[in-house]
Amino acid sequence: MMITSLANGQFLAQVPSMTNVGDVGGSILPVLGWLIAIVFFGVLCMYFIRRWMRRDSNDPIGFTLGDLRDMLESGDITPLEFQSARDAMIAQVKKQSAAKSSDAKYTPNKRK
Repeated sequence: MMITSLANGQFLAQVPSMTNVGDVGGSILPVLGWLIAIVFFGVLCMYFIRRWMRRDSNDPIGFTLGDLRDMLESGDITPLEFQSARDAMIAQVKKQSAAKSSDAKYTPNKRK
């Protein structure tokens, strides 16, 4: 309720109409639209960053046996280099699998 004028000791009041209330909604809707767009963009960025981080953590480090075979076929390495690299890779894989199996069998010492 707004007081619009004071005439002869009487208060004249004006009640805001429904058209004035719609103006408030019209000014809030664009702000809410931008807020929703910013939140959506943030969620989308988080999705792609998490996806990118997961992909990088699963990439193999170094050469694979297939990479070595391709290098041998293209002539980048000699058969002797291929054999030594293959043997080193096999030894490394055996070492890692032995370490994993010993970790799985680990039991702490019990006090006597």
